[in-house]
Amino acid sequence: MAKLEHDIWKDKEGFTMLCLAGELGAEARTLLEPDSEIIHSFEASSHFDAMTKYYEFMDFGKYESEFEFDKTPYDLSGLMDREKIRVEIDRILWEDWDPIGVNGIAPRDEYQRYVPQILNMVLQDKPLDEIADSLYNIETETIGVFGDRAKCKVIAEKIKQRHANKA
Repeated sequence: MAKLEHDIWKDKEGFTMLCLAGELGAEARTLLEPDSEIIHSFEASSHFDAMTKYYEFMDFGKYESEFEFDKTPYDLSGLMDREKIRVEIDRILWEDWDPIGVNGIAPRDEYQRYVPQILNMVLQDKPLDEIADSLYNIETETIGVFGDRAKCKVIAEKIKQRHANKA
């Protein structure tokens, strides 16, 4: 049974978040505030085990879940595959999509906040057009630039193709 390292992070306002440590937690850490710090680390063998330890450390009471799947031991291979896909999507968004043209001049994390949304769509095998629409909506509604539907479709195709090659 795989035991994975977890970190509890806390920001300056006192909000906490639990995520996997190291490479496997990179996706979750994109959601952290810049001033967040690790306040505790531990190993756990399942989501339920991790949440139980998190609740104990934070003194939240007893953790309960109605989902038996939460008690399933971690699938290290599946988590590593997900991380590889996340890294590839991040690279494609930075190098190929770059709707505001800042690749090379802005911080490398410019588009990382959009990776989890696209990653989840890919892992749920959403249709190509749905992924392209999501990229277009990020461009036009979230970022606020004129969108390029054709380019978004090309990027979505590239992402889907790379995922198919990794599966």
